[in-house]
Amino acid sequence: MNKPSYYNLLFLCLLAFACVQENIEEPKMGTVSISRMTFEHFGSMSPNSRVAEESEWKHIFSESATLLITNKATGLEYTLEYDPNNFTEAYQIQLPFGEYTLFSAVEGGDFETFLPFTISGEFTLDETSLDISLQGSTEYGLVTVKKEFVQSANLDGEHELVICDHGKILYGYVKEGLSPTLTIYENFNGQPLQKELDISAYNHYHFYLNLTESQGTVNFIELAIGPFEYHEETWMRGEEISYVTDSEGKIYKVVKIGDQYWMAEDLNTTRFCNGDKIPTEGNIFSETPDIDIPSSSNSLISSEYNYYAVMDSRNICPCDWHVPSDEDWIELEKYLGMPIEEAYNWGPRGNIQNISVKLMTRSIDWEYVGFGGSDEYGLNITPNTYSRGYQAYWTSTYSHEEDYQGTVLPLGIIRYFSPYSRSIDRETEFPHNLSVRCVKD
Repeated sequence: MNKPSYYNLLFLCLLAFACVQENIEEPKMGTVSISRMTFEHFGSMSPNSRVAEESEWKHIFSESATLLITNKATGLEYTLEYDPNNFTEAYQIQLPFGEYTLFSAVEGGDFETFLPFTISGEFTLDETSLDISLQGSTEYGLVTVKKEFVQSANLDGEHELVICDHGKILYGYVKEGLSPTLTIYENFNGQPLQKELDISAYNHYHFYLNLTESQGTVNFIELAIGPFEYHEETWMRGEEISYVTDSEGKIYKVVKIGDQYWMAEDLNTTRFCNGDKIPTEGNIFSETPDIDIPSSSNSLISSEYNYYAVMDSRNICPCDWHVPSDEDWIELEKYLGMPIEEAYNWGPRGNIQNISVKLMTRSIDWEYVGFGGSDEYGLNITPNTYSRGYQAYWTSTYSHEEDYQGTVLPLGIIRYFSPYSRSIDRETEFPHNLSVRCVKD
């Protein structure tokens, strides 16, 4: 074969190959967006309803899961990682046009702190974008306990219900078909209340303690079941409230001053908002919460707390209340007439306006009568339990650190009242035990 014929043949082969390539089309691609995951609604059990009401509970899932997507025609598999708790942004994947199956599963034991589930389904991708939602199923029911007045709760004596992020509910997921015994320990005497359960999938068993009170004393406690709602708080901004109850069931009078709601009594609890016991063996050097509890024979019943108890994230105030910050106190003081140019000064402030007099009680328990108090707003500032010559309150505001007897300790900002002064002192203090008032969130 001569060279021209060889080159002609090669050219024809290349031309034929190119024509074949042109006839082979690239597979069409589309974007699949997964924007949500849904489940059959859980029903809340109610003693007064034959039909379970729809629960408002927002499920808690494991932090990650894998979605398996399989092309029916080719058998090719694709995976997509996702967080079942978070669909604020859709999860996306590029796929060739075709028919697909999808599957995802998060397994669990008999008792879990997350909802185990299975997802299965099919879809057809025949356009450049497709939005789908995942439909989940589960074999689990849900048990919750309202945290108010509750020390702890468990199932079958060993599976502790855990607290939600918002701190008001204890919860656990339980596999259907089990019959665990729910045990709840109340905050007052630590006595157990029990209930045997029969768990069905998609049922929400919500319990709470129902109290009967007389003159501020709890004389009967029963375990009740009812529909779960996230908005059980009946107080709304603008409504008048007169009392607040702490995690132990103690009741405190409340007064409204300006736009703030203040406890009109000193805090006197031994537990944090979540029910945890406040340690009583701490001190200013231990960097742990501490509380001084006066004996019942003392005529002035209140407790005093160190800096670490005040700053603890578990919150020593009733839930939805907090230890007032320096700014909370300043808002109160300005409402009572303190000039803005004095509000942030250290030491005595508001003397001319009689700021302290307006808040202090007329109590004869003050060691020195001095100017006395008018208690115009009902805040009822009373003498310190251990020293009737003054009263001091913590704020939740950190100031700085200083050396105290060879140990570097934090100083917090406080408010200091004296019966022979018309002003309120704004000072700093080492982590000694002082009184606490609480203000509504």
